[in-house]
Amino acid sequence: MPRKKHQENIRLTSRDIATYCQVSKSTVLEWVKNGRLKAFRLPSGHYRIDKKDFRDFLEKWNMPVQGWPFNNENTR
Repeated sequence: MPRKKHQENIRLTSRDIATYCQVSKSTVLEWVKNGRLKAFRLPSGHYRIDKKDFRDFLEKWNMPVQGWPFNNENTR
């Protein structure tokens, strides 16, 4: 699981996203490279995705927003 300082500032790895969406890590990297999924690159070359950006991605593409990493959120 990713490290976190604050619940709102969770940063996910491409592997986290791949596991959640049940796709390959290379598919996630394509989403990032094509601009579908907002991410930032670390000096090591690895990508990180903010939880909010991942939520926005899921909602835009009509994918379910449930379970980890969203299960500790307050309901709106």
